[in-house]
Amino acid sequence: MPASFYTPSDSHHYSKYLGAFIDEIPITNINNDLTRWIQSKPDGTIVYSAFGSTSIIPYERMYNLINGLANFLLEEDDSSILLAFRNVNYDTYQTVLTNLNNDELHKILKNEDRVRIENGFVQQKWILQQNQIKIFLSHCGMGSALEALYYSKPLLCMPFCLDQFSNAIAIDNLDVGQSLFVPPSLWQSLIKPYDFAKYTFTAASVTNKLLAMWSNVLYKEAAGRMSLEMKYAGGVKQAVKEIEFFVNLGGDLDRFEPFSSTLPFYQRYMFDLLFVFIVLPGTISLYICFKCCKRRQKSKID
Repeated sequence: MPASFYTPSDSHHYSKYLGAFIDEIPITNINNDLTRWIQSKPDGTIVYSAFGSTSIIPYERMYNLINGLANFLLEEDDSSILLAFRNVNYDTYQTVLTNLNNDELHKILKNEDRVRIENGFVQQKWILQQNQIKIFLSHCGMGSALEALYYSKPLLCMPFCLDQFSNAIAIDNLDVGQSLFVPPSLWQSLIKPYDFAKYTFTAASVTNKLLAMWSNVLYKEAAGRMSLEMKYAGGVKQAVKEIEFFVNLGGDLDRFEPFSSTLPFYQRYMFDLLFVFIVLPGTISLYICFKCCKRRQKSKID
């Protein structure tokens, strides 16, 4: 997860930062129960949750997730939740719903106006484009994370494996979202380097992190800035232009090498100026002081 999509001024002239490769073709003419449910909500009132097609949510984690989401709905009366589950995860959700002992939580989760459950594939890109979506609760794979940021949606991360953990840490550090995964200490990482996937979180942490992101406009603004950088970088269209330009030049971009890179090492880091204006005058001054002190000492002895 890059911290920025702007080209650093000191980058190599053969390096090009082109942003995320997002398919910018809009999805239109979708009309079904799900799209009508989304479009019936006011702007910025839906938490959209999806975790990919292969991630399996264990029962304990699902229990805390659903409890946290239900408590969030009780705290924010104008909010709604869209949950997209696949296969085993849908069955686990139904089991959690059956085992809920709190009637208030059970009631809010059964409210079809506030909670929408999708068992199967959904048009994620179309969903993220909608103004009704305020927060994206995701496993934070690179594709999903970049899509969310491209459409200015802050993320709440619930990673499962591989790069999802580093993505979650980067999203948290960039203030474009928060993470339910809290990185262990360096010592714990050294002792158990493969136990990241076994992390746990509480229902309260789900509720509190969602409430913090819901009420703090800075997350939306940070995601918006990241979106502008990604779109400005150019994406696929700019990549095609850069490749064609590179091929037409015969693979030679040396003429675009910045002037600073053509200088000798000592000039690039201004060691010559350091020597002329600091080292040399300092050495002369010390030599003169040494000679004066030695002459005075000889005069006293005489």
